[in-house]
Amino acid sequence: MRTKKLFLLLFIAPFFAFTAHKYYLSLTQIEHNTKNKSLEVIINVFIDDLETALNDIHSKSFEISTKTELKDAETYFIKYLKDHVSFKVDGKAVNFNYIGKEYDGDVVFFYLEIENISTVSKIEIDNTILIDHFPDQQNLIKSKVNKKHKSVLLTKKEQNGVLTY
Repeated sequence: MRTKKLFLLLFIAPFFAFTAHKYYLSLTQIEHNTKNKSLEVIINVFIDDLETALNDIHSKSFEISTKTELKDAETYFIKYLKDHVSFKVDGKAVNFNYIGKEYDGDVVFFYLEIENISTVSKIEIDNTILIDHFPDQQNLIKSKVNKKHKSVLLTKKEQNGVLTY
């Protein structure tokens, strides 16, 4: 009987290992606010993945969303976003303003704004968030401009997307 249990355990255990694989995904939502003439951007990233990346890059313990989070963590967040996300609107490179962040469970939401955008016909986005640290990382970009919804999925092989309206 003990041999059967051992055999069953050894046979089933590998299947559980495959089902426990983690999914690496960030979500960037872009919406054109015609009233404010701006693009409002929200980027959702899993806290533990971002923490792993920042710990590796800076050799520090960020402990994001805990009482012992680095006091200047936000400075590192801004630099990371500026290094890994860029936008062009209608062929022109634009800068974003960092508005802030919010933690919700195991996700951090970064709020960005691109000002002085009265009309939009095309958005180009480069997004390499977490790509250097997780080869299976995917960065989903969703947008709403002129009541049209567009999306693109970026990966290690395809780090740039174009959304045309």
